[in-house]
Amino acid sequence: MNVTQRQMQAFLTIARLSSFTRAAERLHITQSGLSAMMRDLEEQLKCRLFDRTTRSVSLTAEGTQLVPVASRIVAELDSVSDAINRTSGRAQRTLMVGVTPIIANGVMPAAAGTFARAYPQINLRIRDMSPQAIQEGVSNGVLDAGFGAFFKPTSGIERKPLAAFALTYVSPIEKEIRVTKRDARVCKVKWSALHDKPLIGLPPENPVQELIEEHLRKIGRGDEDRPVYENFQTLLAMVEAGFGVTVLPSFITPVCKRYRVQTSVLTEPVVSVSYYEITKKGRLRPDSLSTLAAAMCAEFREHTATKL
Repeated sequence: MNVTQRQMQAFLTIARLSSFTRAAERLHITQSGLSAMMRDLEEQLKCRLFDRTTRSVSLTAEGTQLVPVASRIVAELDSVSDAINRTSGRAQRTLMVGVTPIIANGVMPAAAGTFARAYPQINLRIRDMSPQAIQEGVSNGVLDAGFGAFFKPTSGIERKPLAAFALTYVSPIEKEIRVTKRDARVCKVKWSALHDKPLIGLPPENPVQELIEEHLRKIGRGDEDRPVYENFQTLLAMVEAGFGVTVLPSFITPVCKRYRVQTSVLTEPVVSVSYYEITKKGRLRPDSLSTLAAAMCAEFREHTATKL
């Protein structure tokens, strides 16, 4: 049996109006089309639903039995349809993004404010997550987009570069080393100046730390047994407390302002870390995402010494 909601609605309209002509007008279909629809329904139910004469239309006993059933079916389908539409509408008005905790803490509050002024009708949801969790969320469709320093391409994910951040030397303000250049915003230090500093860092398997170790090897400091911390903010707090110095991408600068630490761009060479927006391949990219990305970049430019 292949009874449709449209047939049930048409049946109820005829029963209510007692007229095929008026029902066809109400349903915006031809009378012959409505008659064909009812013939198909009667054939499927193997009974006659209406007694028709040239002057009147009335329900048969079988038709009378069908009315409460058809009414319930149509009402339940309408209710489900409304619920789905409401859920879909809410989903369309929500932008779900994943960012690493250091960016969620230092950049996203102001960027989210800019976004809210541009798109007051969209509910921005920000989740602070590890890079791996962000990639998984984008891949399985839980996240509309993710932001982070994703070093390697991933199957099924589009990477859009947003900015490049230089690696910086982070030291306690009280113990700041001699810099090669200073202006109102920027301090610069050569990699070679780190050869005798008490380094602490991220775990060796962290992609950022792998890049750092590559350049520390050139001054004889690579792959040392040194204290490591998973969390960027823990690392900054340990530097502030005098337990060592570290090397981090300059995107940490907004958060550094909350600690008594000095950041200096490392030179000879200047080493950049790319920062990306990632989305799922084949998924429609929301127009509002460009506004959020631009707001994030504006915050980076405001607080970060390097040119984006």
